[in-house]
Amino acid sequence: MPVIFGELSAQVLSRCAALHRAGTLDPVDPEVSTGVAGSVAGGEFLRIQLRVRRGRIQEARFKAFGCSSSIASASLACEWAEGKTLQEAESIQEAELSAALELPPEKRHCSALAKAALHGALSASQGKHLRSG
Repeated sequence: MPVIFGELSAQVLSRCAALHRAGTLDPVDPEVSTGVAGSVAGGEFLRIQLRVRRGRIQEARFKAFGCSSSIASASLACEWAEGKTLQEAESIQEAELSAALELPPEKRHCSALAKAALHGALSASQGKHLRSG
């Protein structure tokens, strides 16, 4: 049974306390692509930025407005994306994020939001490489 503080697993609490990979990358940098999901007005908003060099994700950073589960989902998505090719990162699934963070069913939309923001950044990066290549 997972260690829970209220509805939050130890994995969610740890990621929120440390804020691994929180921050921004320079959007003017041609190697940086951005994906967003959700809305501030809706209470959940994630932005994921990727620095892609030679087809591999060198850095991944996120900014989040929302609950702890959204923050943790974005953090884990960024961690898993770093070092992967764009195609490898595309295979990151929301169900895997939810399972790793031990999200309860009512919070699984948070991992879907992280996957959507990651997908947006991956699509933007692929578009940049098609235009420049």
